[in-house]
Amino acid sequence: MRFSIKYTLLIVAGAVLTLSSCSKWLDVSPKTQVREDKQFSTRQGFIDALFGMYQLAAGDSLYGRNLTFGAIDVLAGRYENKASGLYWGYWARATYTNTVIGANLDAEFTVAGMWGGSYQLIAQANYILKNIEGKQSMLGGEAYNIIKGESLAFRGFQHFELLRMFAPAYLNGQNAATKAIPYMSAFTINPQEAESMDAVLGKAEQDLLAAHELLAVNTNIDQIADNQGSVSLDLFTMYRQNHLNYWAVKAALARLYLYKGDKINALKYAREVIQSNKFRFIASSELNADPAALASDLTFSREHIFSVYSSGLRRHAEDFFKPAPLARDDNRDLYSTLTKMNAAYESSLPGYGTDIRLPDARILWTAANASGFIYTKKYYNDNPDNVKQKLVPVMRLPEMYYIAAEASATADEGLVFLNQVRTARGLPALTSSGNLNAEIGKEYRKEFYGEGQYWFYLKRTNATTVPDGVAGTMTQAKYTFPMPLAQIEFGK
Repeated sequence: MRFSIKYTLLIVAGAVLTLSSCSKWLDVSPKTQVREDKQFSTRQGFIDALFGMYQLAAGDSLYGRNLTFGAIDVLAGRYENKASGLYWGYWARATYTNTVIGANLDAEFTVAGMWGGSYQLIAQANYILKNIEGKQSMLGGEAYNIIKGESLAFRGFQHFELLRMFAPAYLNGQNAATKAIPYMSAFTINPQEAESMDAVLGKAEQDLLAAHELLAVNTNIDQIADNQGSVSLDLFTMYRQNHLNYWAVKAALARLYLYKGDKINALKYAREVIQSNKFRFIASSELNADPAALASDLTFSREHIFSVYSSGLRRHAEDFFKPAPLARDDNRDLYSTLTKMNAAYESSLPGYGTDIRLPDARILWTAANASGFIYTKKYYNDNPDNVKQKLVPVMRLPEMYYIAAEASATADEGLVFLNQVRTARGLPALTSSGNLNAEIGKEYRKEFYGEGQYWFYLKRTNATTVPDGVAGTMTQAKYTFPMPLAQIEFGK
C-alpha cells in the first residue's frame, strides 16, 4: 500500500532582524510564494524557512493543541466532558471515524490534521535539507550546523511521533515487523511505501544521532525566563528552549531508546540531560498564579527542554479552559472535578498534601464551583509581555528522571531518580522500590496534565485501562490511530 502525503510549505517572511523582543518569536506572517532559488540564496532565507518549521509545530493540529492538551489528553482520561455523541466524547471512547459533528470538530478531521500536519512539518525539514548542501561558506559553520541539525532533528523526531500515534506500541520488538508509516527521507510528492516499525525507528534514530553531532556546535541554553523582554538583533541564536536544540535531541533519543527497550542508551541520554545542569526544577517560591503578572510561569519554563511558542494560547485557554464564572460547554470545555483530581494526586495520603501540582492547592487550578468542576490554569495569561505563558512544553526535565528511573539497572537505582522529582514537587521520598513501575506511572499522570505524555506512557506500557477513562478495556487497536482515508492510494 502506498501513501500520498499532501502538504504546502511555510516560509516565514523576512524582517526577523527587526524583531524587538522574544514575544515576537515565531509570531510573524507566513509567506508561501517565494521562489526556491531566491529563498535559499541568503542566510536569512534559510533562517526564515527554519522558523517556518517551528510555526508548523505550534499549529493546532500538532503541539499548539491536539498533541498536548487537546485530543491526546482527552484519550488519557483527563477531562470530564465525555458524553456520548459529543465531539470530545468520541475521542474519549477511542472512536476515530466520526464525521457527524461537522466544521473541524469531527474525529476524522482531527486524525487527518495530526497526520498531515506532521508530514507537512517533515516536508519543511526536507525542503531545507534539499537546499543546504554546499552552502557552508554562505551560512558560516555554526549556522550551517544548527540549521541542518535542527532540520534533521525534526525529521527524526516527527516520524517517531507519527509512529507513536499511527502504529501499535513496539512492545519490546513484538511489533517490530509490523508495517507502520512512510519515512520521508527526501523532499518529494511521490507516494511512498509504508515501512516496518523497526525500519522507521532505525531511520529516526539515525537522523537524531546525525543532528546530535551537528548541534554540538552550540550547546547553550538561554532560559526564556531570564531573557523575557530582551532585545536581540538575531533571534536565530537566542531562545534555544524554543528550538530542537542539542539537549532536546538527547531527550528525544532517551525517549526513543526507552520506547525500543534499549534501556542502556535510554539511561545514557537521560542522564546527560539531567547532569548538564542546563535545566532545573521550579521552586515552590517561584509559583505565581496571577495571570496578569509577568512572573507567572505555570508551565514551569525552567524545566522545558523543548517547547513551542504559541501566540494564540490565550485564545485556546479561554475556549477550552474557561475560568469561572463563564458557563460550562460540555461540547468543548476541558475540565475535571476536584474529587477525581485529588484522587489522582493522592492528596489524602500522609505528606502528599504539599504537592505543588495538587488541584486542592489552588495555585495551578481554578477554584472548584458548586459542582466541584475545575480547570487547569496552565495555559492562561493576561499579560501580553509574558512570553513564558505562551509556551507549550513538548519535553520537560521530569521525563528524563522518569526515563532514567525506568531504565536503571536496578529498582533501587531507579528509585533515586524518581525521588528527585517527588521531593522537588513537595512529596515525601519513597523508601521502597518494590512498586517502582507503578509509582512511575502515577507520576506521569500527575506531572504531564495538559501535555499529552501520559497517554503515550499508557500505550507504550500496554495499559489495559485508562484511569477515569470511558473507552473500556484498552487494546493496541484502540491505541492506534487509523490512517486518514484521503491519504491512502490503493492498487499495490
